[in-house]
Amino acid sequence: MKVLLVGFCVNAEYFEKYTADDALPQVAAFKLESRFLRALRLGGAAVRSISTVAVSTYPRNPHVLLPSHALVSSEGNIGQIIPLINLPVLKLASRFIGTLCALILQTRAENSIVCLYSAHTPNLLAAYLHSVLTSSPFFVYVPDLPVYMDMGVKRSFALKWMKKIDVKIIDFLLAKAAGIIVASEHMARDSVAWKHVPFLVIEGISDDTAAAQDDYPNTLPDCSGKKIIFYAGSVNKAYGIVELVEGFKKSGSSYELWLCGRGDLEEYLEMESTSCSTIRYLGFLPPRHAHAIQRRAALLALTRDPAEKYTRYSFPSKILEYLSSGVPVMSTKLDGIPSEYYQYLNVVEEFSVDGIARTIESLDRADCDTLFNKASGAREWLLNEKTSGAVGQRIVSFMETHCD
Repeated sequence: MKVLLVGFCVNAEYFEKYTADDALPQVAAFKLESRFLRALRLGGAAVRSISTVAVSTYPRNPHVLLPSHALVSSEGNIGQIIPLINLPVLKLASRFIGTLCALILQTRAENSIVCLYSAHTPNLLAAYLHSVLTSSPFFVYVPDLPVYMDMGVKRSFALKWMKKIDVKIIDFLLAKAAGIIVASEHMARDSVAWKHVPFLVIEGISDDTAAAQDDYPNTLPDCSGKKIIFYAGSVNKAYGIVELVEGFKKSGSSYELWLCGRGDLEEYLEMESTSCSTIRYLGFLPPRHAHAIQRRAALLALTRDPAEKYTRYSFPSKILEYLSSGVPVMSTKLDGIPSEYYQYLNVVEEFSVDGIARTIESLDRADCDTLFNKASGAREWLLNEKTSGAVGQRIVSFMETHCD
């Protein structure tokens, strides 16, 4: 089976070069799409990629022109990065035109099934028009619903109105897909527009190499001998960061709280880091630096508010990253997380400052070996059930079944 994967999958060097100064770098999406690509290949598909890098629009990213680049492996040319004009409107237009042209050229040379990573309008429209022109099917992997994406971005009334129109266009285009791979079954079952489309639930894909030890960079604060609660990701109010910080302070525990990432709470975290000696805000860190801290932490935290509607329609990929590290994980209980995960999580029963404080106090008193034994079991379970190799055949079989 031959697959053309349309999305944002670029190599690590290209990603780091063009997102290093980005206001909101899409690190989690970059990791997940890389695992999805690997899953397709391990599932038996021959995959070539057509990609543009996922970056914020200028001036939130300083690069105006993002160049083309060939993706090459020991097997030869395995994909292409399409050039992108990173300016308002032109960004969407150049992505659409580049993707459509690449699809037409590629499918003339080989009979491939088209699969999109993410419900992004320019790519969806290109795939739909290509499908109409060639009478060929396309599939879409939807890790997040577009209506709940960009939680940390502030928009004007006009942009909010345009976003609503965009969501309707996306719903129309998704309804034309041959099949959809979703991160939560609620995405498909609650949708009026595309609930008739065949779907497969893949809540996330774990990194089977996540436990490899990195050297600890000397540019990072010394973590030796410290019990660290660590959070890495977007530092937005919608993600429960304020409650985590205030709950930590109220707990009076022997932990330190370290956070990294970008978002609308950067100024708040800088102030807390200055005023409280046991809180450190490290700003944005390259993924390899965040991983180095993560593997040496005593506890990893994810404290999203279950009352936020978006949590029903998404699975936090951070959960898989955390669990695969073999470090204990503290999380709130969310509709988008399947029940099978909770035996491996240390659950915050009540989302509030007091509830988080009580959980931290309890974990601080708990036996360390017991916590890490649970974490070790979580990692073993992920390696057996949730890695690219484990889910790849399910994805490829689903596409083969529904491609006619």
